[in-house]
Amino acid sequence: MKAILKELNETISSRGCLVVARDGMLVAAEVEPGTDLDRLSALGAAIVTEVGECLARTGMEGLSTLEIAAEHGKLILAEAGPTYLLVLLGARLEIGPGSIEIKSAAQRLTREAGLHSTKQ
Repeated sequence: MKAILKELNETISSRGCLVVARDGMLVAAEVEPGTDLDRLSALGAAIVTEVGECLARTGMEGLSTLEIAAEHGKLILAEAGPTYLLVLLGARLEIGPGSIEIKSAAQRLTREAGLHSTKQ
């Protein structure tokens, strides 16, 4: 899992990547030193939960990817099986071409999670 995150960081020059359970529990991370992982994990889970519930109420269930732009960067959340991939990007990085790599990493994480659950 960490290898997937490291490769994604290098490919799209992200500030970091995390795998977060739907309840906010950190599963894996490859981030810059000094990053508050607990707070970021909780934030990601809260965003996914709230936006997912709002979408469901409007009949648009199935949140797959969410991009949030802030003054100093972007946060991408992508569904990855029972978890979410959270990607931190710099403000100047355009996500267009990177979205393919993010989706690919999320799919790889989904497959990896499936392999681990069948071994238990």
